[in-house]
Amino acid sequence: MDDPAADVTGESELTAAEVMLRSLREYDVEYVFGNFGTDHPPLLEAAARIRETEPDAIPEFVLCPHESNALSAASGYAAVTGRPQAVFVHVDVGTQNLGAMVHNVHRGDVPVFIFAGLAPITHGDEPGARSSGIQYIQDVYDQDAILEQYCRWTGEYRPPADPDEFVARALTLASTPRQGPSYLTATREALETTVESTPGSRPITTAQPSSADERTVDRLASMVREADAPLVVTSKLGANGAEASVEKLVQFAEAAGAGVVEQRPTALNFPRTHDLHVGFAPREAMDAADLVVIADADVPWEPDTEPPLDSDVPVVHIDVDPEKRHYPLWDFQIDLPIRADPGATLAAVAERLEAVGGRDDASGAGGDSPSGSDDVDAHANTWRRQHEARLTDRDDSLDEQYDSGTLTPEVLTDAINETLDESTIVLNETTTNKRTVLEHLDLDRPGSYVSPYGSGLGWAPGAATGVKMAAPDHTVVALVGDGSYVFGNPTASAWMAAAHDAPSLTVVYNNSRWNAVRTSTLDQHPDGSAAAADVPESKFDPILDLSHAAHVVDAHTAVVDSVASLETELQNALDAVDSGTPAVLDVRVEQ
Repeated sequence: MDDPAADVTGESELTAAEVMLRSLREYDVEYVFGNFGTDHPPLLEAAARIRETEPDAIPEFVLCPHESNALSAASGYAAVTGRPQAVFVHVDVGTQNLGAMVHNVHRGDVPVFIFAGLAPITHGDEPGARSSGIQYIQDVYDQDAILEQYCRWTGEYRPPADPDEFVARALTLASTPRQGPSYLTATREALETTVESTPGSRPITTAQPSSADERTVDRLASMVREADAPLVVTSKLGANGAEASVEKLVQFAEAAGAGVVEQRPTALNFPRTHDLHVGFAPREAMDAADLVVIADADVPWEPDTEPPLDSDVPVVHIDVDPEKRHYPLWDFQIDLPIRADPGATLAAVAERLEAVGGRDDASGAGGDSPSGSDDVDAHANTWRRQHEARLTDRDDSLDEQYDSGTLTPEVLTDAINETLDESTIVLNETTTNKRTVLEHLDLDRPGSYVSPYGSGLGWAPGAATGVKMAAPDHTVVALVGDGSYVFGNPTASAWMAAAHDAPSLTVVYNNSRWNAVRTSTLDQHPDGSAAAADVPESKFDPILDLSHAAHVVDAHTAVVDSVASLETELQNALDAVDSGTPAVLDVRVEQ
């Protein structure tokens, strides 16, 4: 049978589908993480035709058995590289199947290009016309509305417009701070249409934020000099230009004698063994602070009935979007909002402090110090004491747990910590054990830690594939709760890891319950009937054997239920990953 698209296009002409694929590659998109459907034949035919003579002219297609895994993988890739990748899904239903991962990339400021087809709108011999009754069922009034409130841009491509312009616009707005997802749609007929275009002919330019102005930097430097215990609260600073961002925060902390607390971090923002790192609980650290600087943190502390600070403690907020326009309610009290790049602004303040009597090193290292270093040391000592006290408490608690022989989340994380090296990237989606993981992993290298900022569970299994594809020479270790692992479509994620040569180690913290449901219920109704019954709706009985799902491929799996076998099983799993085999450990933790 003749191919109607071939009759229309001719060898020297481009369909809109071909322009879209070529444009994506011209704009440095390397991969299409795809869950394909009946809306994609124009794209699949265009890709096959181009590969015959120019295989490098379009992104590589990465087949994903579930849509949410596709978006998670693109998210993981962007977390390492900073570059948006493409995700292709199927009409309205595939868009809906992206699910909570859209929430995650929205709240986490992760750039991604999402494309979904629209149901065909014509009948007959028109290329791309309806060919199945299902295409009536998939035709909805406003497909964009499914994702619109989560996206930086949405649009439908309609000929005779240039598809390159739509691709460029989508990528530009996905990459502009605040970064996030863009969503493009098109019918099959539109994709089969011949157009005049030069793919990649438009510059992708984004206005990157800069440091605050000189007057604001001087004002902030004065506030820091006057403070005895300045404190920085950050969540996302290390997610953008990891090495440079972490270096700038270290420079500021050491020049100011400031403590640093990471609140719900999406990345490593500050070396966690540094003696000015004071943990992951802002309220605890704020007891000693007389100046708080929020730097790239959407929710700087957990809300409570009482403010975490006295009213005379100034709060500075440095952010590219200090009003948090994507949040319907945001009632944190700020004394000085600064619209600027947080890392660049803190580095500029550090330079002011160093120039007028601060010092280059408040970390306790030896050597001569400029005048004023005694004051900086005094400020820093407040936080050094907190840092040391936190580590002492951690070690004492661990000793007790090891002595009891109990396989707790703390013991599990400590054992994992012993296996880490400079090549390891850790993904953390352990939900109610997230802080335990943070407290017990001694990570220092920028880029060594990735976690979602949103609350959509099921991110890590797919994200691990994207991280490994972006960093093939690194060991990827995904730490997940049992609920997160199940939500992450473990059969699909195991297949992706094996099929795309992206092995990782997944460690499941299996407490056989939704612990967040249990603790939230106990918090709201501590003396209620649900508490008396130990919240039965939060428990999985019988326990799930989470080592089985990965057997859809030849993965290494094991169930670990004792401290005695933990070290050996961890090493066996890491050896398997090192040999190219995905590994899953179902660890039965007591909690």
